[in-house]
Amino acid sequence: MSGDAAPAAPGQGPAATLFLFTVWQSFCTSGIVYGWTPLLMLLKKEGVYANRCPEGVEECSDRDVALNLMFTIGAIANILGGVVGGPIPFPKFGLAFGVMLVFVGSVTLAFADPHSEFAFPFAYVCQGLGGGIVHFGAMSVGYIFGPHRGYIMACLAGCLGFSSMVFQIFYALYNSGISRQALFLVHAAILLFNAAGSLYLWPLHPFRAGDSLAFEKGRMVVVHAASSMVSAAGGRVRASWQQIYKAGMNMPFICFLGFLTCQLLFSRCLMGMFSAELDWKNELLEERGDAKLDVDLHLTLFNMSQAMLGSTMIPMFGIIAHRWGHRAGPAFATGVLSVVWLGCLLIPAVWPLYIMYFFAGWHRQFFFSTFLNFMTSEYPPEVYGKLLPFVNIMTGAIVALQNPMLSFTLNDLDGNFYPMLIFMTVLAAALTVAAGGVLVLERRTHTAAKEEVVAGKVEEKEEGNPDLVDENVNEDDTPPIPVAAA
Repeated sequence: MSGDAAPAAPGQGPAATLFLFTVWQSFCTSGIVYGWTPLLMLLKKEGVYANRCPEGVEECSDRDVALNLMFTIGAIANILGGVVGGPIPFPKFGLAFGVMLVFVGSVTLAFADPHSEFAFPFAYVCQGLGGGIVHFGAMSVGYIFGPHRGYIMACLAGCLGFSSMVFQIFYALYNSGISRQALFLVHAAILLFNAAGSLYLWPLHPFRAGDSLAFEKGRMVVVHAASSMVSAAGGRVRASWQQIYKAGMNMPFICFLGFLTCQLLFSRCLMGMFSAELDWKNELLEERGDAKLDVDLHLTLFNMSQAMLGSTMIPMFGIIAHRWGHRAGPAFATGVLSVVWLGCLLIPAVWPLYIMYFFAGWHRQFFFSTFLNFMTSEYPPEVYGKLLPFVNIMTGAIVALQNPMLSFTLNDLDGNFYPMLIFMTVLAAALTVAAGGVLVLERRTHTAAKEEVVAGKVEEKEEGNPDLVDENVNEDDTPPIPVAAA
């Protein structure tokens, strides 16, 4: 890095260029495995795992469980991408590696035989793992945007959700006559371009709070803030394992991790099981003598709502994080959304599904944004990068329960989803009440701290220091809780 390079203004020039490229790359890779419902419809039309059903039968529980297992391991791989992407010391190489993994997955999906036992799970593991590496490896870009980091993290979380539209687009093109092979080969070609872009645009080292970007000789260079400069010995700041252990064992982190894993399980169960849940809904409607719903239409509406609606809540998340902090406030809002959409699934009618689509899409945006903003606000990069793998291993283990839960519901409960949905709704309500209680305590503590500051200023003024405060001092003169504290 040249010491003469002028710092880039946050959100302008080099920083904006890198951010926009990161958004595009995230759309192409980071969360495409969550566009499961349109891919599921495409794979079923291609006859994938049709050999698991009795002859002459197109749909059966064995086929549903096998396809759901493909989604489950892909989702787990996406989560575990943080184990690889978080600690990589050189983001540009980590991002390029992640993109190439997705490339391998797309090429495999293009040429896999419909009756292959291992090709489709292998492809989805590559796409999930590569997308996770890209997503988590790009998180440090938020540090060059200073106090706007919360909005940047929410945008990247929105990209993770919006990227599930890739398979929705593929399904529409497939129905227009374009072959599976052509679709995934075009995607693979785009990924090669993205890998080259990562190697060219991204600087060698990850960003730290206060850094900015500048162009120097046609390349991006990092202009380090004084607080993030390399040490006198020439090395970057590193976190000891004692620091990692201390950060991971404190109560806010433990509570946050428990809350996150439950919210993630709710969302993954909805994604992986929604096709089977619609079949169950149809059985309930048929028993009541009502008209059956169009499964393909509702799967399309569900995927589009998961992909697109979350982005509409990015400004709201930024407001909540700014006013209520990065801990209990966003968690409480996330919990409320989960209770509403889970409750809608319990109603044996069609109209609550349309309400569910909105709240489930917003919920997905909120719990991803809550996770990213908490981690990057609570911990400096050197701690965040090493703590992230433990978070992802824990959440991956919880999400792995999704496939056994579906198998148990279809086989042992004869496809009755009521017991599972009631359990998740009660759990979501308990978590929401707990988050609300913590939020009330946080706000009381914050208000007391503001009153102490105001009282101290007034007292100093009365003692003869009139320049310390204005005459009309009130508690609103103190700053709000910041979005980021790192």
